Amino acid sequence: PGGTTDAFLVSSPPASFAQEGPASGQAKERPPIAVIAHRGGALLRPENTMPAFRHALELGTEYLEFDMEMTADDRIVVYHDAVINRDFCKQGGGADTAPAPVRSLPFAKTQELDCGSAVRPQYAGARFKPVPGARIPELGEVLRNFKATDALFFAETKIPKDSDVDPVKFAALLDAAVRENGLEDRLILQSFDFRTIDALHKINPRIRTCLLGVPRQTRDYLAMLRKHEARCIVLADNEVDRAEAAKLQEAGILLFSGVADSQEQWQKYVDLGVDAIFTNDPEGAIAFLKRSGLRK
Repeated sequence: PGGTTDAFLVSSPPASFAQEGPASGQAKERPPIAVIAHRGGALLRPENTMPAFRHALELGTEYLEFDMEMTADDRIVVYHDAVINRDFCKQGGGADTAPAPVRSLPFAKTQELDCGSAVRPQYAGARFKPVPGARIPELGEVLRNFKATDALFFAETKIPKDSDVDPVKFAALLDAAVRENGLEDRLILQSFDFRTIDALHKINPRIRTCLLGVPRQTRDYLAMLRKHEARCIVLADNEVDRAEAAKLQEAGILLFSGVADSQEQWQKYVDLGVDAIFTNDPEGAIAFLKRSGLRK
């Protein structure tokens, strides 16, 4: 909420990203920089799949990041594209897939797809390991399977343009899944669509929210965050300087990097003092932070 000065800090490994700020007059001790596995680490394993999330946690990643779409029967699935992507999601046996919108498919149909044998071209490389048979998971499956770990969750709502998806219903279904698994203090909702941000805050203000794409609208980040009662923002290195970053963090805002996959980019975000590095290569980012003496 606007005007708050409580600090929402990340520890490693965290049970929650919400901790009380230091008492007045005490120096603030910055926690280690966390790592967010974008789509579970899309350069290493099939994006947005259970094998990717398991692998990211094995590496020591704090945050599992994933996208959410809604099916024809109003189930939330973990998938990025509005339309099933034929590059990496195939019918059983490797047959080509019709490019159907996720919203047009009942949940059962999404489970017939193999999204682990192939890879989105931009993530192809020597380090990518396919996992044949990996399915599109449902939100509840992800939360249930990893709630007993130290994982934090960074989940993005995706509502395609001209879609009939109700943002309030989307937020309500997300809230129900989070509550059912006791993860209100371990999941952050992120979105470019601030309708879902606002809806979730009204439904359950305990769940943190994170704004995407703010620089497209304004450079007054704190004003926008307060307007939507969000306590997290994702910014690229050219969208914020060190002084602005410190101002945001002093106001209790978590500052996450843009998606970055090289040592040069990671160093820029370290210099900015971000709370977490957002990457398709969590293995590389963790190794970089260890070499830099920023992680044990």
